[in-house]
Amino acid sequence: MKKLVLPLVAAATLACSVAQAGINGYVLAGSSARNTETKGYAGLKWSLSTGTTPAVVLGIVRAKVKSNGDTDGANLAFSLNLAGGIKPGKLKLSYLNGKEDVQGELGLGYDFLKSAPLLGLGVNIPYLNAGVDIYRDGYDPFVTLQTLKKWDKPAGTTCVPSGSPDYSDPNCTTPYID
Repeated sequence: MKKLVLPLVAAATLACSVAQAGINGYVLAGSSARNTETKGYAGLKWSLSTGTTPAVVLGIVRAKVKSNGDTDGANLAFSLNLAGGIKPGKLKLSYLNGKEDVQGELGLGYDFLKSAPLLGLGVNIPYLNAGVDIYRDGYDPFVTLQTLKKWDKPAGTTCVPSGSPDYSDPNCTTPYID
């Protein structure tokens, strides 16, 4: 009987210490923070196949940015061609995906000057968009200087103490000690 009591006491002690760990420990509240932002922008777009006169680009972007920098969203852009008079250029809706400072872009649109649909591929970095618009009969590489900067990452997860009014540091690694 004495041989059986010692393992039972050890198991009970271990169970109590596991139960106590949650009382003074810290728990992450939520998985990760995220912001959703909508921004308008303007830019000058140079087509590498049509010449040196830029087009004016006006657009609006809606993006969701997580605390780890993961970013995705949509970009609606309209360009006005300035060569040979002001004319509608392109209208394109694109999906963005990447980090807060660089995103890939995949879009569908319409070129009013060519009267043709297009598929757009590109990359966005602060103040610059570069890519290629692909048509049934060719392609049009471009570079755009724009007013969009990198997206702001929200603060990370917050730390809430489990069973105690004291808070730890933002990384939940240092308990508050009096």
